[in-house]
Amino acid sequence: MTSPSWTDVLPSPVPGGRLHEVWMTSFEQPDAGLLVEHLLPSLLGANHSLSQEIQERNLFFGELGSALEVLHDRITVISSPPRGVREDSQYPWLWRYVSHFTVGAKGHAVQHAKLWAFHWKVGDEEVLELYVSSTNLTAPAFKSQVQAGWRATLSLGGTSSPSTRRTWGELIPFLDALGASAGAVAATRVQRLITLLGRAACPSDVTFIASYPGRKGTARQLAAFEPSEIHVLTPTIGEWNAGTLAAWCADVGVPPKKVHLKWISEVHPWAATSGWRMSKPSCERLEDSGVQLECVQVEARLTEMHRAADLRWSHAKLYLLRSRRKRLLLVTSANWSTSAWGAGRTAPRNFELGVIFESKWTDLEAFGVPFDPPETVPFCVDCVEDEELVFALVWAEAIWDGEHIVFRARSTDSVTPISVSVTFVGDADASAMLVNGEVSLRWNDVVRTPLGARFTQGDAALEVDVVDERPYADFTKTPLPEVDPAIQLALREAFLLQRYGGPAVDPESIPGLGGDRGPLGGSAPAADYTVQAWVDAREAFRVVDKWYATLTEAQKERPHRDQVYLDGEELRALFQRREGPVAALVVEELSWRLEEEA
Repeated sequence: MTSPSWTDVLPSPVPGGRLHEVWMTSFEQPDAGLLVEHLLPSLLGANHSLSQEIQERNLFFGELGSALEVLHDRITVISSPPRGVREDSQYPWLWRYVSHFTVGAKGHAVQHAKLWAFHWKVGDEEVLELYVSSTNLTAPAFKSQVQAGWRATLSLGGTSSPSTRRTWGELIPFLDALGASAGAVAATRVQRLITLLGRAACPSDVTFIASYPGRKGTARQLAAFEPSEIHVLTPTIGEWNAGTLAAWCADVGVPPKKVHLKWISEVHPWAATSGWRMSKPSCERLEDSGVQLECVQVEARLTEMHRAADLRWSHAKLYLLRSRRKRLLLVTSANWSTSAWGAGRTAPRNFELGVIFESKWTDLEAFGVPFDPPETVPFCVDCVEDEELVFALVWAEAIWDGEHIVFRARSTDSVTPISVSVTFVGDADASAMLVNGEVSLRWNDVVRTPLGARFTQGDAALEVDVVDERPYADFTKTPLPEVDPAIQLALREAFLLQRYGGPAVDPESIPGLGGDRGPLGGSAPAADYTVQAWVDAREAFRVVDKWYATLTEAQKERPHRDQVYLDGEELRALFQRREGPVAALVVEELSWRLEEEA
């Protein structure tokens, strides 16, 4: 890396890729509006856009819902637990498709890492795409902030091996701890990512730097690079004192006077954002201990393309290590605090993740100039995010299998009883009391599918999204979101055919959206019956061939194989509803294939 490159933070498909599974982490609660309107359509390569025009709106949500159905139980998001009363989501149905977990099942924890992992199928090949950054799954993170991140795209080998997994260093124990902290179902999902990492060696030019609750000596990972000085640019500074600062510096192997903290003055535009935070006592202790507090100039920019007129503020977390022979850049989620790093015998409270690599980019060293009071004074606030309150009710989850919802919660208060109620867009129903931190509630209503659960203990409350673990065959019975019920079946058919190589969906192919074009495999006008029948047959059997090839490819992955098999049954039902010899031949072919694979 010679210098940072400026890029859109919104992920997009790898060329020719079909998304197979997703893992994402965030500190703040994931924003359903961001996911529905921007991130997921971009990631899925959607052909239709959100519009107020009813025809395009139906196509957008039909395409999105159909694509998310295919990824049932394969989109995993892990965040910190929510605090306080949550605002009603614009798209509460999203959490049927996106499994949202929170940390805290094993002990108090804050999920502050920003890891995205995307498993792609590209023809006969498989690819794992990794992002490590400072980007939360919120609209401000994408629109109002400048982020720093690292990305790698890796070709996956055929088998996973322990020796290959070991090349990932601290990433594997970090993922193990993260999964365990988010509950048993989340742990199973995370293990699938770990298995994939065992199929591709870690890039040789990067090293993962990870923090997680209970892991002492996180900062000692930096000492292995033998730094002589370190430059720090993060928007949040913790409550350092002489003891914790000395312990952290000892862990890294640099004296406080060789730590250069890049900070803003009271007149810097970023001071008005509430995004940069350091308390005055902490600032004074750092200066008294010899830390070099340096003023970030107003005109300083991370890249040439981050122009002075750009009002976004830096949410990046960057550490530049300088040794005798080289410079190394750490791109991470970790602010400079004991919560993120720990210090000496004090373990971190947060899950944090970063990558460090050799870099020729030295701009960070020159970012700061000495503060010159009274003209330039360090910007300080009365309190910082680092000193968050600790609640007794620390973690909860709700897992629905189609027959029962299992509720689990963990609290440091073992005396006060915990109750839970199922929630629907702000309303509550069907409450129960937990016994030894768990209760099961019978629920097989596929019309009023449970969306959330509200746990209450005394005056404390914790709301979580219900994780929908129904079998795929039951899951597909749920109506498509935001779609006119009168055209749901036609939309499902059209996007099912498109998934397996059929024609791209457009309004003219959807009865109810003004469509009058003859359906694939249907009867053709008498005047051109022979030609049209031949065209229909060729397109219909191309769909059958693509479906069967996908089924063969999925043989080694049982849940995905069962899902593709059910798609074959849906295709057969689709053609059974149509008239003409082409449809009959396709039904016969599909029936033979399905019986062969049953």
